[in-house]
Amino acid sequence: MAATTEGLRERKKRETREAIVRAAWRLFTRRGFDAVTVADVARAAKVSEKTVFNYFPAKEDLVFQAGMQRTARLIEAVESRPPGSSIVAPFRRFTMDYLDRIEAEPVAEITRIPRLVMRSEQLRARLFAGWEQEASLLGPVIAAQVGATEDSLVPLVVARTLAWTHRVVFRAAFTRLMEGEDQAKVVADLRTEANAAYDQLEAGLADYGAG
Repeated sequence: MAATTEGLRERKKRETREAIVRAAWRLFTRRGFDAVTVADVARAAKVSEKTVFNYFPAKEDLVFQAGMQRTARLIEAVESRPPGSSIVAPFRRFTMDYLDRIEAEPVAEITRIPRLVMRSEQLRARLFAGWEQEASLLGPVIAAQVGATEDSLVPLVVARTLAWTHRVVFRAAFTRLMEGEDQAKVVADLRTEANAAYDQLEAGLADYGAG
């Protein structure tokens, strides 16, 4: 009975979270991010403002929730990589998985968040802060992998270099798609270029963290 009750509780939480996100995106799409308040989202989702904040501590989290989850998965991939494998490998795989998703999803869905961010200075500031936060989280993880201290310079440089390699691919993808380029061609081009970029980094970082 306890397991069933817990399952129902978790399902209710998930449904509430999804309802809040759907309501927020309906409003963001019509009015833009900056013109929508958390109170607006709460009314549209038929919940209290407190409930919205319980699930999303800041309004920007309604937009960037998936990005935070992907960062957590990337960190897990770095931490769980096979002994002796290159530190570059999980980042390369992360980028290729992203390109697989780009190939499979509708262009409108792929570009939905970038289009919204481009129209909001508030979201752009949060995006840049999120990128720095991701690098600051990855740095100590990589440092631990190589037996360095958390404030060592080299792991921090490696973390930012690899994280930005993925971001360059990400930005190239949605920029070209928003300009109307063929989806399959964009993915094919970026797979080739991303692999070339990671190959170049692999040549310089091949032994880093592998021994």
